[in-house]
Amino acid sequence: MINLIFLLIVPAIGMLLIMLRWFSNKLPSPEVISLSVMAVDAVLFGLGLLFGFGSFSANINPSISFSFSLQENFITIPFLLLATVLPLAILLFAVKEVKESKNVFYLFYLLVYVSVISVFVSSNLIIFFVFWEIAVLSLFFITGLWGDREKGKRAAMKFLVFTQFGSLTLLAVFILLFLYTGSFNFSVIASRMSLLPSYIEYISFFLLLITVMIKMPIFPLHGWLLDSYYYSPSSGTMFLSSMLSKLGGFAFILFGFGLFRNVLLNFRLPLIALGVFTAIYIAFTASGQTDFKKLLSYSSMFYMSLVFIGISSGVNLAVAGSVILMISHGFIITLLFGISYILMQRTGTNETANMGGLMSKMPALSFFLIFGIFASLGVPGLSNFPGELLIFIGSYAIAGISLFAIFGVMLSTNYYLRVIKQVLFGQIKKAFAGLKDLSKQETIAMCFLSFFILLIGLFPSLILNTIGGL
Repeated sequence: MINLIFLLIVPAIGMLLIMLRWFSNKLPSPEVISLSVMAVDAVLFGLGLLFGFGSFSANINPSISFSFSLQENFITIPFLLLATVLPLAILLFAVKEVKESKNVFYLFYLLVYVSVISVFVSSNLIIFFVFWEIAVLSLFFITGLWGDREKGKRAAMKFLVFTQFGSLTLLAVFILLFLYTGSFNFSVIASRMSLLPSYIEYISFFLLLITVMIKMPIFPLHGWLLDSYYYSPSSGTMFLSSMLSKLGGFAFILFGFGLFRNVLLNFRLPLIALGVFTAIYIAFTASGQTDFKKLLSYSSMFYMSLVFIGISSGVNLAVAGSVILMISHGFIITLLFGISYILMQRTGTNETANMGGLMSKMPALSFFLIFGIFASLGVPGLSNFPGELLIFIGSYAIAGISLFAIFGVMLSTNYYLRVIKQVLFGQIKKAFAGLKDLSKQETIAMCFLSFFILLIGLFPSLILNTIGGL
């Protein structure tokens, strides 16, 4: 049995080694340290799947039920897969992109990494909140310090203002739960939910909803998304889209569906309607984008709106589909943002209309671009398909309006096929005649991501079998 604490100890050792590099250059590079500790964590996760995960608990202040406690919950395993495996691929892009202050960057990188894992395994709400905040602040620094020189700091501040407001509402929920249950332990709170007055349960749910709508994000609390995604370094954008947005969905399932299900069921119709509106609105917005990175940023929000619909339905089948779609989307959007970064580096532009004919010079990249777009569109056999199917089947059972979100899928088909046409086909420009295809490192990253996209698409039961109580 693999104790969950080891998943945190290994990256903590990595951070310590990176800090020691300030005093000794004899230690390995920060890239090697980061890659090594994340590879070890991935192996530990694999061993945990085989032999099981052990919980960990250390009392800090028993009088207020404050303990450092780690434990599986009913959706931990799929999110641990995302948190322990995906950053390995993101690191391969960060190595090429980050040239300055590497020690500090990889320190923040591992801090985000260990914080996200901690959120997924924390069973004490104080520890949950602390690591939630560390993840947010670490990405704030990554965006502000390594993002766009002119607009990165402004984007980071906008991101911080929005997400800190969401953190305050989440903290308010945790305080209310403690005041009425006398505990910060999730399992204890779940067993004492009957102690909460009805109005406190409703207040807590709507405070949680604000947090979720900011984090995922959902209209109208999505104002931070475009600047943060666009002006972050590509590795930061990958973390934001593939992992940080999943914290919102994770919290919505764990607390909204797990603790406040009665309130969720009472308001599921307006919440589904909000998710449908967000999906269609964002699909139209994405359709008007000519910049590939901006298009992907809005597309990411579109798929999270489908997740929001699935969870809001309160139907077990749709919630399970939402989990699959979140894990799937993490791998797909990382692959597509990786291609966006490579195209920007090679061509000097994000405007798809200024490219054209690249298939003749970059066949490997062209294959992965088409593969990623088809996966994103929900082609059967690829990872988005089972998640979207379960969401629509489950949510339609209680709200036919959910099927209107399929119109957004149709719009996404239109703008994604436009990208394929403008980037890969047509006459290649003379300026692009010397373009080089994917490097060995880039190909490894793309194959790594594609493997999981194909694996989840062909065997969604691998995710479904790890979800308890759905």
